[in-house]
Amino acid sequence: MRSFKPEMNTEAALGYLRQIEGEAVADVTPIDMGELSKVYSYTKDGKERVIHFKNDPETLKKVKFISDQYASCGVPMPRILAVGTCGNAHYSIAEKAAGTPVISQAGPDIRGVLPDLVRQFTRLNQIGVEPFSGFGWVRPSGEASFDTWAEFLVSLFDEEQEGFYQGWTSLFESSFLEKDVFERIYAAMMERIGHAPEERYLVHGDFHFGNMLARDQAITGIVDWEMAMYGDFMFDLAVLHLWAPKAQFPQRVREVWAEEGRSIPYFEERLLGYQLFKGLDGLRFYAKKGDKPAYDFTKNHLFALLEQAE
Repeated sequence: MRSFKPEMNTEAALGYLRQIEGEAVADVTPIDMGELSKVYSYTKDGKERVIHFKNDPETLKKVKFISDQYASCGVPMPRILAVGTCGNAHYSIAEKAAGTPVISQAGPDIRGVLPDLVRQFTRLNQIGVEPFSGFGWVRPSGEASFDTWAEFLVSLFDEEQEGFYQGWTSLFESSFLEKDVFERIYAAMMERIGHAPEERYLVHGDFHFGNMLARDQAITGIVDWEMAMYGDFMFDLAVLHLWAPKAQFPQRVREVWAEEGRSIPYFEERLLGYQLFKGLDGLRFYAKKGDKPAYDFTKNHLFALLEQAE
Protein backbone atom coordinates (compact mmCIF):
# COMPACT_ATOMS: atom_id res chain seq x y z
CA MET A 1 0.00 0.00 0.00
CA ARG A 2 1.13 3.52 -0.75
CA SER A 3 1.71 6.12 1.93
CA PHE A 4 1.15 9.82 1.33
CA LYS A 5 2.89 11.01 4.47
CA PRO A 6 6.29 12.74 4.43
CA GLU A 7 9.31 10.51 4.85
CA MET A 8 10.02 10.91 8.56
CA ASN A 9 10.97 8.95 11.68
CA THR A 10 11.33 9.97 15.32
CA GLU A 11 15.06 10.59 15.02
CA ALA A 12 14.57 12.86 12.01
CA ALA A 13 11.70 14.65 13.75
CA LEU A 14 13.92 15.28 16.76
CA GLY A 15 16.59 16.72 14.49
CA TYR A 16 14.14 19.13 12.90
CA LEU A 17 12.70 20.08 16.28
CA ARG A 18 16.13 20.96 17.66
CA GLN A 19 16.68 23.24 14.69
CA ILE A 20 13.25 24.84 15.14
CA GLU A 21 12.86 24.91 18.92
CA GLY A 22 16.40 24.51 20.25
CA GLU A 23 18.09 21.86 22.34
CA ALA A 24 15.47 21.96 25.13
CA VAL A 25 13.16 19.64 23.18
CA ALA A 26 12.37 16.33 24.92
CA ASP A 27 9.94 13.39 24.94
CA VAL A 28 9.43 13.28 21.16
CA THR A 29 6.71 10.70 20.56
CA PRO A 30 4.92 9.77 17.30
CA ILE A 31 1.15 10.17 17.10
CA ASP A 32 -0.71 7.97 14.63
CA MET A 33 -2.96 10.55 13.03
CA GLY A 34 -4.26 11.21 9.53
CA GLU A 35 -3.24 9.98 6.09
CA LEU A 36 -1.16 12.93 4.90
CA SER A 37 0.84 14.13 7.92
CA LYS A 38 3.53 12.86 10.27
CA VAL A 39 2.67 14.03 13.78
CA TYR A 40 4.75 14.05 16.97
CA SER A 41 4.18 15.28 20.50
CA TYR A 42 7.05 16.73 22.51
CA THR A 43 7.84 18.95 25.46
CA LYS A 44 9.75 22.20 25.65
CA ASP A 45 10.32 24.08 28.90
CA GLY A 46 7.72 21.87 30.56
CA LYS A 47 5.03 22.66 27.98
CA GLU A 48 3.47 19.96 25.81
CA ARG A 49 3.24 20.66 22.10
CA VAL A 50 2.46 18.88 18.84
CA ILE A 51 4.23 19.26 15.51
CA HIS A 52 2.70 18.30 12.16
CA PHE A 53 4.97 17.65 9.18
CA LYS A 54 3.27 17.78 5.80
CA ASN A 55 4.24 18.00 2.15
CA ASP A 56 1.72 20.76 1.42
CA PRO A 57 2.60 24.03 3.20
CA GLU A 58 -0.60 25.82 2.11
CA THR A 59 -2.86 23.67 4.29
CA LEU A 60 -0.63 24.39 7.29
CA LYS A 61 -0.97 28.12 6.66
CA LYS A 62 -4.70 27.62 6.39
CA VAL A 63 -4.83 25.92 9.80
CA LYS A 64 -2.89 28.86 11.26
CA PHE A 65 -5.55 31.21 9.89
CA ILE A 66 -8.33 29.04 11.37
CA SER A 67 -6.58 29.11 14.75
CA ASP A 68 -5.95 32.85 14.71
CA GLN A 69 -9.48 33.65 13.59
CA TYR A 70 -11.64 31.17 15.47
CA ALA A 71 -9.77 29.62 18.44
CA SER A 72 -11.27 32.19 20.80
CA CYS A 73 -14.86 31.41 19.75
CA GLY A 74 -15.52 28.82 22.47
CA VAL A 75 -14.79 25.62 20.54
CA PRO A 76 -11.88 23.65 22.11
CA MET A 77 -9.43 24.22 19.27
CA PRO A 78 -5.70 23.97 20.11
CA ARG A 79 -3.88 27.15 19.14
CA ILE A 80 -1.36 26.99 16.33
CA LEU A 81 1.80 28.63 17.62
CA ALA A 82 3.88 28.64 14.45
CA VAL A 83 4.10 27.43 10.86
CA GLY A 84 7.24 27.33 8.78
CA THR A 85 9.75 25.39 6.74
CA CYS A 86 12.92 23.76 8.02
CA GLY A 87 15.07 22.36 5.24
CA ASN A 88 12.66 20.33 3.13
CA ALA A 89 10.13 19.92 5.94
CA HIS A 90 6.96 22.00 6.21
CA TYR A 91 5.55 22.09 9.72
CA SER A 92 3.02 23.56 12.12
CA ILE A 93 3.39 23.65 15.91
CA ALA A 94 0.36 23.62 18.18
CA GLU A 95 -0.48 23.50 21.84
CA LYS A 96 -1.23 19.94 22.92
CA ALA A 97 -4.81 19.48 24.08
CA ALA A 98 -5.42 17.52 27.26
CA GLY A 99 -7.18 14.17 27.13
CA THR A 100 -7.05 11.12 24.90
CA PRO A 101 -8.52 10.51 21.44
CA VAL A 102 -12.21 9.64 21.68
CA ILE A 103 -11.72 6.85 19.13
CA SER A 104 -9.39 5.04 21.56
CA GLN A 105 -11.88 5.08 24.43
CA ALA A 106 -14.27 2.30 25.40
CA GLY A 107 -17.88 2.35 24.24
CA PRO A 108 -19.35 3.64 27.52
CA ASP A 109 -16.76 6.44 27.60
CA ILE A 110 -17.62 7.45 24.04
CA ARG A 111 -21.32 7.58 24.91
CA GLY A 112 -20.43 9.66 27.96
CA VAL A 113 -18.81 12.43 25.89
CA LEU A 114 -21.65 12.73 23.37
CA PRO A 115 -23.70 15.30 25.36
CA ASP A 116 -20.71 17.62 25.55
CA LEU A 117 -19.90 16.98 21.90
CA VAL A 118 -23.43 18.15 21.04
CA ARG A 119 -22.70 21.35 22.97
CA GLN A 120 -19.38 21.86 21.22
CA PHE A 121 -20.91 21.20 17.80
CA THR A 122 -23.61 23.76 18.56
CA ARG A 123 -20.92 26.31 19.42
CA LEU A 124 -19.13 25.51 16.17
CA ASN A 125 -22.37 26.01 14.30
CA GLN A 126 -22.78 29.48 15.85
CA ILE A 127 -19.38 30.84 14.75
CA GLY A 128 -19.78 33.73 12.36
CA VAL A 129 -17.75 33.53 9.15
CA GLU A 130 -18.09 37.13 8.01
CA PRO A 131 -16.41 39.14 6.55
CA PHE A 132 -14.91 36.27 4.59
CA SER A 133 -16.76 35.20 1.45
CA GLY A 134 -17.40 32.13 -0.66
CA PHE A 135 -18.10 28.43 -0.26
CA GLY A 136 -15.55 25.62 -0.18
CA TRP A 137 -12.03 25.23 1.12
CA VAL A 138 -10.94 27.98 3.47
CA ARG A 139 -7.76 29.44 2.01
CA PRO A 140 -4.93 30.95 4.10
CA SER A 141 -6.42 34.38 3.33
CA GLY A 142 -9.74 33.34 4.88
CA GLU A 143 -11.63 33.43 1.59
CA ALA A 144 -13.23 30.57 -0.34
CA SER A 145 -13.59 30.27 -4.10
CA PHE A 146 -17.13 29.14 -5.00
CA ASP A 147 -20.46 30.91 -5.24
CA THR A 148 -22.51 27.94 -3.96
CA TRP A 149 -21.89 24.91 -1.78
CA ALA A 150 -23.17 22.45 -4.40
CA GLU A 151 -20.86 23.96 -7.02
CA PHE A 152 -17.91 23.36 -4.71
CA LEU A 153 -18.84 19.74 -3.98
CA VAL A 154 -19.31 18.90 -7.64
CA SER A 155 -15.98 20.52 -8.52
CA LEU A 156 -14.12 18.02 -6.35
CA PHE A 157 -15.05 15.26 -8.78
CA ASP A 158 -14.22 17.18 -11.95
CA GLU A 159 -11.93 15.25 -14.25
CA GLU A 160 -9.42 18.10 -14.31
CA GLN A 161 -7.89 18.46 -10.83
CA GLU A 162 -4.75 19.94 -9.37
CA GLY A 163 -2.72 18.62 -6.47
CA PHE A 164 -3.39 15.27 -4.80
CA TYR A 165 -6.13 14.12 -7.20
CA GLN A 166 -4.57 15.30 -10.44
CA GLY A 167 -5.36 12.70 -13.10
CA TRP A 168 -7.58 10.75 -10.71
CA THR A 169 -9.91 9.35 -13.41
CA SER A 170 -7.04 7.16 -14.62
CA LEU A 171 -7.75 5.10 -11.49
CA PHE A 172 -10.70 3.56 -13.35
CA GLU A 173 -8.13 1.85 -15.58
CA SER A 174 -5.12 1.49 -13.31
CA SER A 175 -6.77 0.41 -10.03
CA PHE A 176 -9.78 -1.38 -8.62
CA LEU A 177 -11.91 1.80 -8.67
CA GLU A 178 -15.11 0.69 -10.46
CA LYS A 179 -16.64 3.25 -12.79
CA ASP A 180 -20.16 1.81 -12.65
CA VAL A 181 -20.08 1.80 -8.83
CA PHE A 182 -18.73 5.32 -8.77
CA GLU A 183 -21.38 6.63 -11.17
CA ARG A 184 -24.25 4.98 -9.31
CA ILE A 185 -23.23 6.51 -5.98
CA TYR A 186 -22.45 9.86 -7.60
CA ALA A 187 -25.94 10.04 -9.15
CA ALA A 188 -27.57 9.30 -5.79
CA MET A 189 -25.43 11.97 -4.16
CA MET A 190 -26.40 14.56 -6.76
CA GLU A 191 -30.09 13.96 -6.07
CA ARG A 192 -29.60 15.15 -2.49
CA ILE A 193 -26.90 17.79 -2.19
CA GLY A 194 -29.08 20.54 -3.60
CA HIS A 195 -30.99 20.79 -0.30
CA ALA A 196 -28.22 22.74 1.45
CA PRO A 197 -29.15 26.08 3.03
CA GLU A 198 -27.88 29.32 1.52
CA GLU A 199 -26.26 30.30 4.83
CA ARG A 200 -22.57 29.53 5.28
CA TYR A 201 -21.08 27.84 8.33
CA LEU A 202 -17.57 26.92 9.42
CA VAL A 203 -17.26 23.22 8.62
CA HIS A 204 -14.45 21.13 10.12
CA GLY A 205 -14.47 18.78 7.12
CA ASP A 206 -13.00 15.71 8.84
CA PHE A 207 -15.23 15.56 11.91
CA HIS A 208 -14.70 12.09 13.40
CA PHE A 209 -13.68 10.58 16.75
CA GLY A 210 -10.04 10.32 15.70
CA ASN A 211 -9.87 14.12 15.58
CA MET A 212 -11.41 14.66 19.01
CA LEU A 213 -9.83 14.47 22.46
CA ALA A 214 -11.75 14.07 25.70
CA ARG A 215 -11.27 13.75 29.44
CA ASP A 216 -13.85 13.17 32.19
CA GLN A 217 -16.72 13.11 29.68
CA ALA A 218 -15.76 16.50 28.27
CA ILE A 219 -14.37 17.31 24.83
CA THR A 220 -10.97 18.92 25.39
CA GLY A 221 -9.85 19.33 21.81
CA ILE A 222 -11.11 19.22 18.22
CA VAL A 223 -7.99 18.99 16.09
CA ASP A 224 -6.79 18.71 12.46
CA TRP A 225 -8.57 21.57 10.70
CA GLU A 226 -6.74 21.08 7.42
CA MET A 227 -9.97 20.25 5.58
CA ALA A 228 -11.95 23.22 6.96
CA MET A 229 -14.59 24.68 4.65
CA TYR A 230 -17.38 27.21 4.49
CA GLY A 231 -20.59 25.37 3.75
CA ASP A 232 -23.36 23.24 5.22
CA PHE A 233 -22.92 22.21 8.87
CA MET A 234 -24.70 18.92 8.10
CA PHE A 235 -21.51 17.81 6.33
CA ASP A 236 -19.76 17.36 9.69
CA LEU A 237 -22.69 15.40 11.10
CA ALA A 238 -22.63 13.14 8.06
CA VAL A 239 -18.90 12.46 8.31
CA LEU A 240 -19.17 11.39 11.93
CA HIS A 241 -22.27 9.31 11.21
CA LEU A 242 -20.62 7.56 8.25
CA TRP A 243 -17.76 6.25 10.37
CA ALA A 244 -19.58 5.87 13.73
CA PRO A 245 -23.28 5.22 13.01
CA LYS A 246 -23.93 3.55 16.36
CA ALA A 247 -23.35 6.85 18.16
CA GLN A 248 -26.43 8.32 16.41
CA PHE A 249 -24.84 11.73 16.78
CA PRO A 250 -26.83 13.56 14.07
CA GLN A 251 -30.08 12.45 15.70
CA ARG A 252 -28.81 13.65 19.09
CA VAL A 253 -28.10 17.08 17.65
CA ARG A 254 -31.48 17.14 15.93
CA GLU A 255 -33.30 16.31 19.17
CA VAL A 256 -31.44 18.87 21.27
CA TRP A 257 -31.98 21.58 18.69
CA ALA A 258 -35.68 20.67 18.41
CA GLU A 259 -36.03 21.23 22.16
CA GLU A 260 -34.60 24.70 21.58
CA GLY A 261 -37.09 25.36 18.79
CA ARG A 262 -34.65 24.88 15.94
CA SER A 263 -35.42 22.49 13.09
CA ILE A 264 -33.10 21.12 10.41
CA PRO A 265 -34.84 21.15 7.01
CA TYR A 266 -34.22 18.20 4.69
CA PHE A 267 -32.33 16.46 7.47
CA GLU A 268 -32.40 12.96 5.97
CA GLU A 269 -31.59 14.09 2.43
CA ARG A 270 -28.61 16.19 3.49
CA LEU A 271 -27.33 13.53 5.87
CA LEU A 272 -27.37 10.80 3.22
CA GLY A 273 -26.07 13.06 0.44
CA TYR A 274 -22.95 14.05 2.37
CA GLN A 275 -22.32 10.48 3.53
CA LEU A 276 -22.37 9.44 -0.11
CA PHE A 277 -20.02 12.29 -0.98
CA LYS A 278 -17.55 11.41 1.77
CA GLY A 279 -17.74 7.71 0.99
CA LEU A 280 -17.24 8.34 -2.72
CA ASP A 281 -14.15 10.38 -1.96
CA GLY A 282 -13.03 7.51 0.27
CA LEU A 283 -13.36 5.02 -2.59
CA ARG A 284 -11.17 7.23 -4.75
CA PHE A 285 -8.61 7.65 -1.97
CA TYR A 286 -8.42 3.93 -1.13
CA ALA A 287 -8.03 3.09 -4.81
CA LYS A 288 -5.11 5.49 -5.09
CA LYS A 289 -3.60 4.09 -1.89
CA GLY A 290 -4.10 0.48 -2.97
CA ASP A 291 -6.14 -0.42 0.11
CA LYS A 292 -8.63 -2.96 -1.27
CA PRO A 293 -10.13 -4.04 2.11
CA ALA A 294 -10.97 -0.43 3.02
CA TYR A 295 -12.35 0.12 -0.48
CA ASP A 296 -14.63 -2.93 -0.29
CA PHE A 297 -15.82 -2.07 3.23
CA THR A 298 -16.71 1.49 2.21
CA LYS A 299 -18.41 0.39 -1.01
CA ASN A 300 -20.57 -2.14 0.82
CA HIS A 301 -21.47 0.40 3.48
CA LEU A 302 -22.54 2.93 0.84
CA PHE A 303 -24.67 0.33 -0.93
CA ALA A 304 -26.33 -0.49 2.39
CA LEU A 305 -27.12 3.20 2.92
CA LEU A 306 -28.71 3.39 -0.52
CA GLU A 307 -30.80 0.29 0.14
CA GLN A 308 -32.05 1.76 3.42
CA ALA A 309 -33.05 4.95 1.61
CA GLU A 310 -35.05 3.15 -1.08
